[in-house]
Amino acid sequence: MTTERAPDRSKDTISAAAHRSTFDTEKINRAIERVARGDDRFIDSAIGQLEGLPFPAFKHKILEHARNKTQDQDVIGLFEGLDGYIAFRDTYHLRKAIEENGKKYKQQSQISDETRKRPNFARREIRGGSINEKRGCKQERGKKGLSRDPSHDAIKLHMRYARQRIPEPARPRAAQTV
Repeated sequence: MTTERAPDRSKDTISAAAHRSTFDTEKINRAIERVARGDDRFIDSAIGQLEGLPFPAFKHKILEHARNKTQDQDVIGLFEGLDGYIAFRDTYHLRKAIEENGKKYKQQSQISDETRKRPNFARREIRGGSINEKRGCKQERGKKGLSRDPSHDAIKLHMRYARQRIPEPARPRAAQTV
């Protein structure tokens, strides 16, 4: 008795599956907008919720601690928007990461339109000399005409000696009879 197998059609079509995000993006965006508007009291209260949290701490520890302290969804959303791969050293480091999204904090680091149109590059004076001279190193090259690859050197030497005419050894003279 033989059993016929149906052909595998799983690779014949492309399908998609809808999935839900792990975090509520609306909640995160709402919290980041409050930071962007410059709501310093919101940032202070959010950082204040982390009192007693041992640092350095990753995002998941910060979220766990914040959920135990408050039910304010904007504060939780603010911490959900953090990078999960960074170990935050202390509250100052955490505050700086949060403030990166604030407009007034961004402007401190931004390039103005005028600077973008006409950049002023700082020119460093070139003092001359190579790095080896500054370090006191002397770079010695081998014999002139030889490369750094030994196989090439062997070929060059062979060709050089092959072109030279090697004198034949002198034959002993026959003894003269007197």
